[in-house]
Amino acid sequence: MAALDSAFSPRSIAIVGASPDPDSRTTRNFLQPLLQPRCQARIYPVHPRASEILGHRTYASLTEIPEPLDYVVCGVPAPVVPAVVRDCTTAKARVLAIFTAGFSETGDEPGITMEREIVEIARKGGVRIIGPNCLGVHSPAGGVFLEVDVPETNGQVSFLSQSGGYARQFIVAAAEREILLSKVISFGNAADLNEADFLEYFTEDTDTRVIAAYVEGVRDPRRFLAALKQASSAKPVVILKGGNTEAGRQATMSHTASLSGSKYVWEALCRQAGVVQAHDLEDVADTIQAFCLLKRPRGRRVGIVGIGGGVSVLAADNCENAGLAVPSFPAELRGELATFTSAAGTSLRNPIDTSADVYWDEAAMARTVELVARWDGIDLLFIILNAVATIRRGVDTLSRQSEAVVAAARRTEKPTAIIIISGGVEEAEQMARVVGRRCVKAGFPVYPSGFRAARAVSHVISYYESRESRLSQS
Repeated sequence: MAALDSAFSPRSIAIVGASPDPDSRTTRNFLQPLLQPRCQARIYPVHPRASEILGHRTYASLTEIPEPLDYVVCGVPAPVVPAVVRDCTTAKARVLAIFTAGFSETGDEPGITMEREIVEIARKGGVRIIGPNCLGVHSPAGGVFLEVDVPETNGQVSFLSQSGGYARQFIVAAAEREILLSKVISFGNAADLNEADFLEYFTEDTDTRVIAAYVEGVRDPRRFLAALKQASSAKPVVILKGGNTEAGRQATMSHTASLSGSKYVWEALCRQAGVVQAHDLEDVADTIQAFCLLKRPRGRRVGIVGIGGGVSVLAADNCENAGLAVPSFPAELRGELATFTSAAGTSLRNPIDTSADVYWDEAAMARTVELVARWDGIDLLFIILNAVATIRRGVDTLSRQSEAVVAAARRTEKPTAIIIISGGVEEAEQMARVVGRRCVKAGFPVYPSGFRAARAVSHVISYYESRESRLSQS
C-alpha cells in the first residue's frame, strides 16, 4: 500500500531512457505528459550522454540522482533492464514501472528467465515492480499523466488494466464523457505487483468510489476472488475480461503472458463476487457513467418518453432484453397526456411516441416528462432526443430541448437517463456530442442508443441487487 501511494503521489520521478529526441517513445509517452503545471514532483531524466532534455538536467544513471526516488519509469531495451533494476536498489527507489517489452509475453525462455531475474533483484533490494510491458500509473491528484489534454481534476473512478492501450483509451474515453478519474494503472505482465494488489489498494482508497478493470488472466485466482469479493462489497466493480475464446487465449499469451482460463469459470467467479461483467470498453464507460450520475433506481420499471414509432419500439425491446420492465401507463395518466397531445400518429401507453407539436415545444415536452415521472408505477425514466431530426433546426433547438427536459427531470425524484439518437450521421453526431456533454455536466448520464442505456442501467441495478442479496446471507 505504501509503495503504491508513492507511485500515485510521487515527490520524485526518474525516466530512464528519456531521449533528447522529442519523438522517442519514452520521452513522448512519459516525460512530456509530466511537464504539466499540475505535476509537482521533481523530474529526473536519465540518459547516458545527454546533459539536458526538455529543459531538465539529465543524469547518466539513477545512482547519480541526489535523492531517493518514489517512482521510476524504465524505457530501455530489455537486455539493459536488469542493470536498471540494480541501480534502483542502489538509489533506494520505491516503485519501478517497466515500459520495456520482451519478457515472459514472448513465450521464449530467455525472456521468461530475464523476467524472473529482475523480480528477484527487485525483491532483494526492496523495490516493487509494475510490469514489465506496461505504461505504469496515471494519477491526476499526484500530477502523473499518461495523456495530455485530459482533465487534471481528481475524480472518483479508478481503472486497472493489463493492457496499456486500453488504459490510455479509457483515459481519453473518460475525458470525452466528463468522467473524472482518480487513478489508472497499466500493469502488463504483472511479474511482481498484480491485479489482486491493485484491487485491494483501490478498495481501501478513499478517493475511489467506482473500480473498473480490464484483465486477461490472474496470477493467484484464490486471492483475486477474495479481493473481488471485498471490493464489490465496498463499492461497484466493473470488469472487462479478455481471452474468453481459444483465439483470445492464444492472443493473451503473446500479449501479457497471462493464463486466461475458462470463460465459464470466470463467469461463475464474477457472479460469486457480485461484480459487473462488461462486454467491451464502451460498456465499461457506459456503466461507470451510470454509477457516477444516476440516482439508484428502486426497481427495474422504466418509463420511456420520445418521438418516433421505430425508436420507441426498439427502446422498449432494448429495455426488456436487458432485464428491465416497461409497464403500460394507466388510463388516468394517458388521459392527462392526451389533453395536450394529439391522438394522430402517437402512442401514450409506454413508451410514449409523442406528437411533433409536443416534441418541438420545450414546455410541452417538459410537462410530459414530469407527468410520467410522477407516476409511482415506474422506477426510472429514459428520455429520447433525436439529433438527426433536429439537423434542419440546428444545435440551439436540441440545446433548448435538453435544457427543458433536464430541468423537468430535476424537479422529480426519478433517476433519469438521456438518449440522444444520432444514427451515424456526422452532423447529428457533432450536435449530440455538444449537447450530451452539457447534459452530463448537469448530472445526467447520456447514451447514443436505447440498447446502451438499458444495458448500463441494468448493470447498475444488478450490482445493487447482488450486493444486498450477499449482505442478507452473511
